[in-house]
Amino acid sequence: MKKEKHRKKKESSFRGKVGINAQKSKTTGRQFGYLDLPKGTEMWSPEPGGKDRFDIIPYKITDNNHPDRDKTAGIAMKGDLWYKRPFKIHRGVGADKDTVVCLTSVREKCPICEYRVKQFKEGASKEETNVTKTSNRNLYVVVPRNSDKYEEKPYVWDISQWNFQNLLTEEIQENEDYEVFPDLEEGLTLKVRWDAATLSGSKGKPFAQASRIDFKEREEAIDEDILDKIPDLDSILKVLSYDELEAKFFELNNETEDTEEEESSKKKKKAKEEDEEEEEEEEEEEEEEEEEEEAPKKKKIKKEAPKKKGGKNKCPHGYEYGVDTEEYDECEDCEVWEDCLEEKEEE
Repeated sequence: MKKEKHRKKKESSFRGKVGINAQKSKTTGRQFGYLDLPKGTEMWSPEPGGKDRFDIIPYKITDNNHPDRDKTAGIAMKGDLWYKRPFKIHRGVGADKDTVVCLTSVREKCPICEYRVKQFKEGASKEETNVTKTSNRNLYVVVPRNSDKYEEKPYVWDISQWNFQNLLTEEIQENEDYEVFPDLEEGLTLKVRWDAATLSGSKGKPFAQASRIDFKEREEAIDEDILDKIPDLDSILKVLSYDELEAKFFELNNETEDTEEEESSKKKKKAKEEDEEEEEEEEEEEEEEEEEEEAPKKKKIKKEAPKKKGGKNKCPHGYEYGVDTEEYDECEDCEVWEDCLEEKEEE
């Protein structure tokens, strides 16, 4: 029987790496699409067709550019407690069709929004630019009450503006007494009924859309100590820089786009040369005709630039022009929508 040759022990490629990764998993949270959740933070989500009771807990604002910030009214200032974190998203971005946070969410210029405005200026239809439109969403911190599925502790909740906040706003406008609902001491519990909604013409999975909101008195005030457990809704949004977002948006078919631009440039140059030749020929013909017939020279009619359909604060539906673009159902078929979007992006 032959003796096996002694083989030199090879150092494992896993040595050290597994331990580092394990330690990292103890201190970092979950990647949740465009959210970066702190360690121990979980998401809450309502069931379509169900009913829920929950408290919305305010968080301390750390962002100077919070979308709700109103210096004059003293609303949503840095250091204040506030109950929601509005933001916008773009879907289907880049080669991986990712969903990303729109930079207007932090009051900065967004390359995707700029590109969309450029498309409209070049004559693209609204349908052709739907891929670059934004969707309005909100983050909340909620504590479920009497739930069979969730513990009574803070969760992060991410939902579209249309599916919850719009109805909540309507209820508050109906009764100003409901405005205190996020307050720890005087606040109210929300009792919400959810419809099982689907997109028009879609056979996809239904989603929860608030159909009724009632406000109930809490059995007891919420202890201020809970604020120590509340995640910072400003910092959990994964916001790319302008350059990062621009690179991601244009990473698909870069070579094709470059080729198309070169071909387009050549076509434009050729077309310009042809136009110049035609103009020269027309001028020569006109001069000959004028000399023969001794007719007066033709006057060129100056075309007036088309007037914009609306001016500042000229929304035909009573909303704020250049601000509330895409916020309401009427925006879908509005005749001044393009001008309104352009003004919004220029501000």
